[in-house]
This record gives sequence, structure tokens and C-alpha cells, in this order.
Amino acid sequence: MDFDSYKASYLKENKKLKVALAITLIVTSLTTLSVFLQQKHYLYKGKAIFEERLLSVEVCRIGFESLASNEPNSYVITDGILDLVNKSPFSLIIQKILKLESLEEKSCKIILKSEGKLLAFKINLEESIFYPFHYKIIQLDELAIKGEL
Repeated sequence: MDFDSYKASYLKENKKLKVALAITLIVTSLTTLSVFLQQKHYLYKGKAIFEERLLSVEVCRIGFESLASNEPNSYVITDGILDLVNKSPFSLIIQKILKLESLEEKSCKIILKSEGKLLAFKINLEESIFYPFHYKIIQLDELAIKGEL
């Protein structure tokens, strides 16, 4: 075998390897590109996926129910509110709590039905690691419907 024939066979094999490498790179690039550009859509029906501030909402519920039943719970209500309730009792018949939600950090809103009326209250909380349940009710404001004042 002379040098020219060896060179020709070497170039032929080298060309085949270059074509195989190019095809492999193209297929790999297309596969990688399709993975990165892939979009996934999910449909979810049911409860909220993320429930935030569960403890504060539960403290709001327990505290409000204890205030409404005129048996304030000192574990979830501050001393200032307890003094006010002792001076002038806050009594309310709760037929049904329609909605209880966290508005923002340290604040929640409760909407309820009482004696056929729709009532809403905004409850502000105070946070401390020294409280048994981390939060206590510090303020309770009734939200009135426009035109009822």
C-alpha cells in the first residue's frame, strides 16, 4: 500500500466520522432545545394549593368565637381587650362563619352570619414568642357596609 492510497482511505474514513459527529451534534442539540422549550400546563381543581399563615387564622377563629360567646380566652386575647370586654361585654350569636382568611401578616378577616345579618370583622394580631400560641388578638374592628353608618 502506497502513501497516496493510504491517504485517500484515511480521508474517506475521516469524512465519515465527521458526518457522524455532525449528525450526533445536531440530534443532541435538537433534543436539548426541545427539553428547554417544553411547556407544561397543569389544571388543578380543589382547595388552595398553598395555605399561608394557618396558625394566625386559627388564633383569629378561636379568639373571636370566645369573645362572641362572652367567655374570652386569655391564651389568644391580649389583656387590653380582656379589660375592655370585662367593662362592656361583647356578645354575639354566631350562626355560621362564612369566611375566615388571612389578609396580611398579623391580620385576618372574618365574615359571619348572625341573627340573619351579614357581619364582617377585621382582627389584628400581636406576635410574640412568649405567647402560648405565638399570636394574640390585639384589635377587633367591625367592617360596616356602606350606607349603614
